[in-house]
Amino acid sequence: MRTARRAASRFARIAAAGWNGAPAGTTVIEYAVALAIVAIVLSLAFGWQGSITKRRLQNAAYLLEGDLRFTQQTAVAHAGSGPQAELCLRPDGYDIYPVVYQDPIGRTSPAAGGTIKRVNAGAEYANGVQLTPDASAASACTMDGSRQAIVFLATGTPKFPDTNSHLVGVALGGRSMHVIIQPTTGMTAVGP
Repeated sequence: MRTARRAASRFARIAAAGWNGAPAGTTVIEYAVALAIVAIVLSLAFGWQGSITKRRLQNAAYLLEGDLRFTQQTAVAHAGSGPQAELCLRPDGYDIYPVVYQDPIGRTSPAAGGTIKRVNAGAEYANGVQLTPDASAASACTMDGSRQAIVFLATGTPKFPDTNSHLVGVALGGRSMHVIIQPTTGMTAVGP
């Protein structure tokens, strides 16, 4: 009897001291709700990331489209001093410059003129954007023969080997767009 009384009093002391009515810990349901909230927030963040990537890609494509038009206008404006203007691609952007004759009277020895516009990735458009002209649309840059250029002649037409439209690919994060250049008029448009 004495042992039973001791066990009962020990149980009563543990029950009275150990639980005072306040929650004692976290349940599995509370963990599941917290995990579900984190999952919802992350899924929303990934959705926005896709929209941001698309907008960055569009910004780069429309900037390139406008600068191709600017290169065409530069070629026409400098027609008296040189045969063409070039949009010369770099790994981190591109340069626009006219090609001028070293001998303006004899109209020989074309060389790169001063850079009119310099566009840098990370400043004018997002880092990581890749600009890739199709192989037959590009010529070697006058400034640096190892780089590719889109060339507009002094008449305003692009220097293409054929009469087909050519593309400059704009890619970022697995997505891509194209800037389409018409062969006769040099008109440009952004396409999917």
